[in-house]
Amino acid sequence: MKGFYRGIIVFSLIWIVARSAIYLLPGDPAEFLVHEALVKVDVEELREKMDLKDSPVSRIFSLPAPNSLIRNEKTFDLLSRAWKHTGILTALSLWISLPLTFGLLFFHFQGGKRRTLANTISLILASIPILVLGPTLLRILPAQNPFLPALTLALHLTGFWYRTLARRLEKQLPLSSVDGARALGFPEIRIFSRNLLAPTLGGFIAFFGAQLGFLLNGSILVETLYQWNGIGSLLADAILSRDYPVLEAGMMSAALFTLIAQQTGYAFQSWWDPRIS
Repeated sequence: MKGFYRGIIVFSLIWIVARSAIYLLPGDPAEFLVHEALVKVDVEELREKMDLKDSPVSRIFSLPAPNSLIRNEKTFDLLSRAWKHTGILTALSLWISLPLTFGLLFFHFQGGKRRTLANTISLILASIPILVLGPTLLRILPAQNPFLPALTLALHLTGFWYRTLARRLEKQLPLSSVDGARALGFPEIRIFSRNLLAPTLGGFIAFFGAQLGFLLNGSILVETLYQWNGIGSLLADAILSRDYPVLEAGMMSAALFTLIAQQTGYAFQSWWDPRIS
């Protein structure tokens, strides 16, 4: 319940800061939109569509306008399509990155040269920026490959996730039953999955839930680079064209999605291990 109230407070703060940045900063948003985005409408008409007739405080706490100022579509329809594409990209990225991450963790668990290899691979993946990794993969793989955006994001995330989770496994190792399972002659993959990974699975789910916000931030770069019509690409276009209703609604939905994913991860962690409150 504390997490729920904390999420409400964080979401409210994001809402206030996001809308204040638009409506309380110096300058007229309608004037900016007309002169910089080349919107051919009357300024007063545009100001009315943006609900700029009311006081600044009332605008901050009001809902975004239902229609896009640039596209002749409803904001909800634009967000629905964008989140669908982002959901596909996220699912594909997790489908690729999770096996890679757990494979590197298994190598880490083996020790010796395998651990050195896993550390080296993760260091390389974590060090290469997406803006470098993406064009490099475009030269190697065909541009029409639908898995290319997901592969770019997955490789970048794998390096960070492995290095964080490896430290967690190191802390769990002295408390686990690994030595006893090895004495009984069980296979290493079984020992890793059942005696080491399974007890910490709740913490891993909570970690990945909290990391979905980071995944969303990375998807903005990937979607822009590969022209993937997701929420990241939509937000980038809304910023450049000053499409305020789409920008506001997109930011609010992204913040809400991140908070829900985070709280879901914490709830699963408490269910998996009731000792964690």
